Amino acid sequence: MSLPYSTSSNLPYGSRVLSINSVLYIANNFRVQQAGKLLERMTELGAPNGAVLIDAPYTGTAELQIANTSIAFPNISMTFSARVDAENANLNFFITEVGVPETSDQWKNCDITFREVA
Repeated sequence: MSLPYSTSSNLPYGSRVLSINSVLYIANNFRVQQAGKLLERMTELGAPNGAVLIDAPYTGTAELQIANTSIAFPNISMTFSARVDAENANLNFFITEVGVPETSDQWKNCDITFREVA
């Protein structure tokens, strides 16, 4: 049995093909977000009296489809490039977490967490 989607066609919305360490993976539920880091200033009594918001790197998650027989699992610190939105060029990311794969029929799914290379 083959993967539920192929890398050449019929990918559902929110999925894309990622090349990680020269291996193609179908990444379902590809989600990227950019949070800010809020630094608050307090008075000597602990009341807020100011704040500043600074940009933080993009972070994200995805569920990779992995064929049982021939595709290697990704490891932490492996890198890949991906487009965040239609207006930006590709950004470089590195994997920070790899979940334990789950088997479903003839393929495995593996969750990853990643962060933008600063």
